[in-house]
Amino acid sequence: MIYLNSAATSFPKAPGVSEEVKSWLDRPFCIAGRNNLTENSVQLACRKKLAKLMEVSDPQNIVLTTNATYALNLAILGTIGMNPLHVVSTVTEHNSVLRPLFHSQKRNGGKIELIGLDSSGNIDQEAFYKALKKGPRLIIINHGSNVTGKIHDVSPLFQEAKRMGAITLLDASQTMGLIPVHPKKLYADLVAFTGHKYLLGPTGTGGLFVNPEIHLEQFFVGGTGIHSDLTFHPEELPGRLEAGTPNLPAVAGLVSALEWLETNGESFRQNHFHLSSELCSRFQDCDKIRTFALSPHLSSGLVSFIIEGVSPEETSFILEKSFGIICRSGFHCAPLIHKHIGSLPNGTVRLSISGFNTLDELEKTMKALSKISKCIC
Repeated sequence: MIYLNSAATSFPKAPGVSEEVKSWLDRPFCIAGRNNLTENSVQLACRKKLAKLMEVSDPQNIVLTTNATYALNLAILGTIGMNPLHVVSTVTEHNSVLRPLFHSQKRNGGKIELIGLDSSGNIDQEAFYKALKKGPRLIIINHGSNVTGKIHDVSPLFQEAKRMGAITLLDASQTMGLIPVHPKKLYADLVAFTGHKYLLGPTGTGGLFVNPEIHLEQFFVGGTGIHSDLTFHPEELPGRLEAGTPNLPAVAGLVSALEWLETNGESFRQNHFHLSSELCSRFQDCDKIRTFALSPHLSSGLVSFIIEGVSPEETSFILEKSFGIICRSGFHCAPLIHKHIGSLPNGTVRLSISGFNTLDELEKTMKALSKISKCIC
């Protein structure tokens, strides 16, 4: 098997992750603060490592969630609440952003303004700055597109948005672990991320950085194990936005992945972007293959393409069944961008690498695509 679907979830995970998860499943349940075994909180360890990675001074400003989708819901619904507010976002967004927005609009009203792309595939800055003049409450931008791999230069956009009084939310699902995601430098009040992609941790992990000056409404409340005498959910971060029994084995697995990245992350990322450049260069010589936003620069390292005469679904099926190559096809949960890049009505085939892949795997993949395109043509 050749695994080229890391933008969906990483495989393999960082060495030691599965063993750490199992070790937590094989021990008595313990959460610091809920019994007398208060030392060595795995949740605190996770927050500290994430805070170090993000250059965040206070680990308590990182809320642990089950995934980026949950983190984005916390941020969006916590900002909007029941208010019909004006929100500005982009056509590059994942459904984890779009659907909370549209559901909220259906219930409460409000205005959603989605900014398109310019001729270079970047966020249309002229349209963006024009939208800011209308006084939106919340700005949401996708840091890295999971369709094209494009890394968006969000810092100047967010800086101007904050100057205009808006709250800024970054979806770092495709960039956390690959490139620096530092909220302060990016002018991001809120940063949602997942643990199972380029952080190389288990599924069921993720988080949300919350600027302590931002007061998100609580829409998910319940047991916390602390301050149980209170009628209402505790107000202090991170518990303010966390409720219920946490998935400690998965959190421990994420800690293990973060530890591995602290030692091996630089070489892992170097190999990732080296392979990304190699993959892009090989696609430039393919006559029957159309690529979308192909660039080794400012990219997370994925390639979206179609083969003339073959649907994306058929292409990915043939790659898997005939060549043992795992990839993904379709809209990739980001439906609106396809109109702008010209990949309607079927979407694209997406190859997304990681630092664990090899040049030999890329060469075998390109040979497979060559065979498919020649057979069809």
